[in-house]
Formats: sequence, structure tokens, C-alpha cells
Amino acid sequence: MSSWNRTDINIGKAQKDAPGQDMPVLGTGPKWAPADKGYHAMIAKAAEKYGVPVDLAIRQAAQESAHFDPAVISGQRKSAAGATGLFQFMPATAAGFKLNPTDPVASADTAMRYMAYLYKRFGDWKKAVWAYNWGEGNLAKYLRGEKSLPKETRLYGLILVDGMTPTQAKATAPSVK
Repeated sequence: MSSWNRTDINIGKAQKDAPGQDMPVLGTGPKWAPADKGYHAMIAKAAEKYGVPVDLAIRQAAQESAHFDPAVISGQRKSAAGATGLFQFMPATAAGFKLNPTDPVASADTAMRYMAYLYKRFGDWKKAVWAYNWGEGNLAKYLRGEKSLPKETRLYGLILVDGMTPTQAKATAPSVK
């Protein structure tokens, strides 16, 4: 299983690293435009730096941060698993990145760098967001037929890549065993 160097990776533009694969047109499904609380431009800059579609990056930040909730971004409110910040990094993951997850600029840059790596590794944006949500190792096992994809992870892909609202994703998601 490959892993990426959390501090020194420099993969360039993800799209340039995947010749012959067209950049998907994201957000063509039902419109979901999370409120901009001053983060969209900063997220767009990080996404463009690493070749991640901007609309995907903004939806990801909105989904991870409970629609840009200041208590989530600042770390005052953590996920049940202990993740914190704009892109919900787990404490051990943040430490591995040498990241303060409550720094939105650093969090966005690290998340987009990681998303570009996941795109390069797995070959498409849906698999990249699944790996971000569920973990690289779990996704690799799923792709080998050793695990089932959790419903939460499938919904995450519908929301981020297909541009559905959470309600629409839940209504249209296929059953997952």
C-alpha cells in the first residue's frame, strides 16, 4: 500500500498528472451553494494550486465544517471521532502533516494537496473523496473486493462530486450492505 509524504509531497497539478482523463464537470446536478462566510476565495486558491475542482473543494469544506460553522472551524466543536477544523483533520493525521487544523489557510492547503494525491492514486474524484472520508486503506480494500463501501462514504461522494444536497443524496443513494 502506498502512502504519501505528508510534509514534502509536490505532485503538481493533479489533472496534468492524469493525461487523457478529462476534468469532470462538477456541480451539474442540483445546485448546492453553501453560504460563503469569507472562505470561498481562500479555498479556491488552494484548490487551483493543486488542480482540484473549485466547486468540489468548496462543497467539501462546507460538508466537513458543518457549513462553515465557526465553532467547528475554530476547534471549539469537534466531531464524534475527534476531528477538528475546516477540513476535519483527526489529531494524529494533523500531527503527521505538522498541521494546526484550526488554521483555515493551512488546513485548506493541506486538504487540497491531499485530495490531489488521492486523485492521482485512485484515478477519479469520486474515489478520491471516498478515500478522504473513509481512508486510503479502506478504499483500497473496497476496490479489491475485501470491504463494502459504507453508506456515509457513498453519500459523501454524491454530495461532493455529484453536487447533491445531503437530503437529495440520502434519497437517491443506493442501498449499501
